[in-house]
Amino acid sequence: MLTRIVGQSLNRRWRRKLLSLFAVTLGIAVVTAVAAIALDVGDRVNRELRSEGANIEVTPASDGLPVSVDGVDFRPAGSGAYLDEAALVKIKRIFWENNILAFTPWLDVAATADGHKVVLAGAWFDHSMPVSPGVNFTTGLRALYPGWRVRGQWPSAGDEEGVLVGGGLARQLGLEPGQRIAVSVVPAGAAPAASGHGQPGAASESKGPTQATFVVRGILRTGTAVDTEIVAPLIAVQRLARLAGKVRRVEVSALAKPDDARARMDVSRMTPEQFEMWSCTNYVSTIAYQIQQAIPGSEAKPVRRVEETEGTILDRVGMLMMTLAGAALLAAALAMASVMLANVFERRAEIGLFKSLGATDGRVASIFLLEAAMSGVAGGVAGYFLGSLLANRLSAGIFGSPVGLHWIILPLVLGLAVLVSLGGSAVPLVSGMKIPASVALRNE
Repeated sequence: MLTRIVGQSLNRRWRRKLLSLFAVTLGIAVVTAVAAIALDVGDRVNRELRSEGANIEVTPASDGLPVSVDGVDFRPAGSGAYLDEAALVKIKRIFWENNILAFTPWLDVAATADGHKVVLAGAWFDHSMPVSPGVNFTTGLRALYPGWRVRGQWPSAGDEEGVLVGGGLARQLGLEPGQRIAVSVVPAGAAPAASGHGQPGAASESKGPTQATFVVRGILRTGTAVDTEIVAPLIAVQRLARLAGKVRRVEVSALAKPDDARARMDVSRMTPEQFEMWSCTNYVSTIAYQIQQAIPGSEAKPVRRVEETEGTILDRVGMLMMTLAGAALLAAALAMASVMLANVFERRAEIGLFKSLGATDGRVASIFLLEAAMSGVAGGVAGYFLGSLLANRLSAGIFGSPVGLHWIILPLVLGLAVLVSLGGSAVPLVSGMKIPASVALRNE
């Protein structure tokens, strides 16, 4: 009986039902689009932010007091502690290995170029390393800092004489791409390493200053202290400083979740359960902790400035999306309330007749609520596919790649659609049920 009454009601008032269906569909479409993008936006935005630099720095745990200006280490070659370059492959063998996007070691030494004191920074430009049998990982400055601008070209893999010169230093020395520059370094008493035997960029084996001639492949502009440095292949700087296989620090770019209260807890004070939950979440502090455990004698710390900036941006994007979704649901609920109010007013005689025949308020209200629930389900399904299409177009336009269908969202949006339909219908129904049957029939 109830199903037949609802079916006849839907057939008689299909225009009003279409209006409620349209309201729910639009609201759920916005929620679906926001949810679909939100499932990917964290990683996508995080990857975009990763082009601005590393968010983890690894240094020797036993290193002495640093002597640095604007982040540039000016300690003489040979002072302080070092990390073993061969151990860096372990960074890609931690539990969160897939979250490691790129990294590069650095070895900064004081040098002289054309009579000027400069900082010679050794790093990987484009380095490939075997992580496991048949699996290689390509990393280096090009992957770590894709936002760096180079006038000229990047030194290619295996190019030991090609360097990048910071824009500020290039102006000071009058350097242009293609020119050669002589660089000398005074090692701090380290035993001489094997020379390159005539290879480009090879250093002298004398006990005094070591010298090499490099070719300026490009002029680098970063907006950081690197603009006043010469960035050379790591192996060439190690040879000049007589520090074969040694690095001063490692910069790591990792895809991480923004910090929350759990991420800021002191690891030493965590219970076993808290530590397990913390370890299984890709916080930047968790990834740094695992890197520190993997590389002997190292200390890995998050770069808080970068991490906090990322967290702030992602939090604000998330808040904006939640506000947009909430506004869409509220608008859908108000539209349903308006439609239901008109429906109750139009059918007040029908309500009075049901009551005069002995139907309870709950029984009468169930007829209207069932109609609203059916509109909610239909609107939820239509809104899901419309929202998925909208999310696909928005993601392709903003991030350059579309998103697919997230079926995990469907049960959620269906539940929200029914909830919005029932919630929007509740207030008009409560008011309508208060009308006595005699009054409803007399007014009709």
